[in-house]
Amino acid sequence: MKAASWCIAIVMVFFGAYLLVFGNAWAPLVFQQLSGSTIGAWVELVVPLLPMVFIGGGAVLISSRRRRSFQRQRI
Repeated sequence: MKAASWCIAIVMVFFGAYLLVFGNAWAPLVFQQLSGSTIGAWVELVVPLLPMVFIGGGAVLISSRRRRSFQRQRI
């Protein structure tokens, strides 16, 4: 279980970095797909935040894992 959460965290951070670096490639396609729908206008507000959400989620998983292992060492 520890290894799985660690791998998920690393993948989330790297995927967020990928989205951030290559945003010029994927973002216009997403915005073009969303422009036709009514709810697409609201989703367009969230799309620029996706890289930060993935990076932040992965960082939280990594820090929570480290915090749990540190607490076990103190006992």
